[in-house]
Amino acid sequence: MASQSQQLDTSTLKAFQNAAAGHEGVLSDPSGELLIKPCTQAELDFYQQTLAEHPDFAELMPMFMGTLSLGAPAQAVDSIAAQELLATSEAQKSQRSYGTKIATETAIVLENLEHGFKQPNVLDIKLGAQLCDPNNTAPEKVARLKKVAAETTSGSLAFRIAGMKVWNGNSFDVYDKLYGRKFSAGNVKDGFATFFAGLTTGLKPDEAAELLETIEAEITKVRHALERSESRMYSASLLIVYEGDSTALSTLTGGAAKAPQISEAAPTLSEVKQSELEEEEEEEQDEEPVAFKVKMIDFAHAAWTLGQGKDENVITGIKNVEKQMDELISRVAG
Repeated sequence: MASQSQQLDTSTLKAFQNAAAGHEGVLSDPSGELLIKPCTQAELDFYQQTLAEHPDFAELMPMFMGTLSLGAPAQAVDSIAAQELLATSEAQKSQRSYGTKIATETAIVLENLEHGFKQPNVLDIKLGAQLCDPNNTAPEKVARLKKVAAETTSGSLAFRIAGMKVWNGNSFDVYDKLYGRKFSAGNVKDGFATFFAGLTTGLKPDEAAELLETIEAEITKVRHALERSESRMYSASLLIVYEGDSTALSTLTGGAAKAPQISEAAPTLSEVKQSELEEEEEEEQDEEPVAFKVKMIDFAHAAWTLGQGKDENVITGIKNVEKQMDELISRVAG
């Protein structure tokens, strides 16, 4: 996370090209720590209400830093994290006009969930069999999304692989939304096996199974939070990120043996000072590297709905994701 005193110079923003799925038009800052995502008023309201009234669920979402105007240059904007954000330049406004984007001049500033990983493997799972609110969606769009659900695992399992990227040791293999639409309830396990293949190459079977169990526990935490609340989250996604670099992953999980000291000679003064400097730099870091992250994302059609009961549409999808994880763990563990 960026420090609260940091300013965001939007003239340096660039297109974010590492997303596994979602709309175009998303930007990132030069450090890669922040994402600037064009949003609807409903999505902004959802983030703000969640922070104010549902702090437990807020921990399961990307950290929300504030808002950014994509319209008038040099306009100050509100920020919950108290960061002083500047409006985007006309050059950046022109840049985000390429491709499909949400028709809005407002963006939310979020943490980039891929930041901190050496080679982040990313899986975007679209949740729910019903992909839109029929009461607030144009009939033609309702019909189109019903057709998508009927022809994919959205209809049969209440979830669909919306996209993913996987590090193959040299580059990323990218799987778009069409990849996820080809699966059926019977073979979607192959998609999970492809995504998590890096665990079995970088870790021993028991270590890989243990990490998968830990990832599933985080998925279950999301489900429990939804079961305790009343909401409707149409087309929201579960995002899973894990370290794709096998050496880094092994180190993070404690599987890498440390090299023995060749010499036990007393360090020189310059070595002591260098060590102290490195320790200070480590203390200044906001986050320690992690092996994985699991978060809920995409809340353009989400709302807290007091009195309407829990969101069975999304909860069913998460339960079926958990079942896929259980099967994968059994296969990996042998």
